[in-house]
Amino acid sequence: MVKFMIIGPLSKDRIIKKDKVYEAVGGPVYYQSAVFSEFGIDNTVITTLAYEDEELLDLFPESAKIIPVYEERTMEFENIYSDDNPNHRIQKSKTPKNPINPSYFDRIDFNSFNALLISPLSPYDIPLKTLIFLSKSGKPIYLGAQGYLRHINGIKISLKPWINFKYFLKQVNYLFLDELEARVVLDDIDGDCGEIARSLTFFGPEEVIITRGDRGALIYSKKTADIYDIPAIHPKKLVDPTGLGDTFMAAYALKKQDIDDPLECGRFAAKISSLKMERKGAFRFK
Repeated sequence: MVKFMIIGPLSKDRIIKKDKVYEAVGGPVYYQSAVFSEFGIDNTVITTLAYEDEELLDLFPESAKIIPVYEERTMEFENIYSDDNPNHRIQKSKTPKNPINPSYFDRIDFNSFNALLISPLSPYDIPLKTLIFLSKSGKPIYLGAQGYLRHINGIKISLKPWINFKYFLKQVNYLFLDELEARVVLDDIDGDCGEIARSLTFFGPEEVIITRGDRGALIYSKKTADIYDIPAIHPKKLVDPTGLGDTFMAAYALKKQDIDDPLECGRFAAKISSLKMERKGAFRFK
């Protein structure tokens, strides 16, 4: 039976979309757990939050196994969408330093898992020592790298170069970034995304997946030495793009358990992401 471990912080989100404002639970771990749970896949979530926000855990699917790491504060995000373009987002954050350390995995039997999904929201969430420790489990590591690139100045967020990224990527099998993040990593703002993806595989990952919003995704595979262009599947209606990249990553990892073909995995992930956008919150079939 397929089983995933999902690692990263939980967040309290405030979504602002034109004239609509609402509060929601957030963080990649939440959106990824929803994908696996909807497909009946076992998933264990290791996440940080404040004890006073424990009720947020009740919003996860009942089938998910949650291992909370309690800290003084829960991360907070504000996602502002000024128009109907999901590529246009302004983010603000209150970011506590809640690192997930190797000692938190002392009682974990890694042999029971097929793969690990790691999704930091800030540079503090998953230290290099933790990533090295997890890579020694021998399980494939899927990394959503957005958090390592975020520079937090007060509540404002900007992207900055990822210090020592080469050491992190040595531990990773599948690397996920959006288009802007990919360009920032190599400080190549005007470069070709396919070449950027190929260059990033030199540092360790077997595949680099670059999401491009309503222009789909691009995947470079070291195994085939090919670039795969994944077209976007446009939703019937655009309701909520928050967590879209996290949903894509989980769906891609899920399909990888059935087939190794990056093209098929990308197409499946695009389909699930489109369905997610059609309703508020995490992915659900109904």
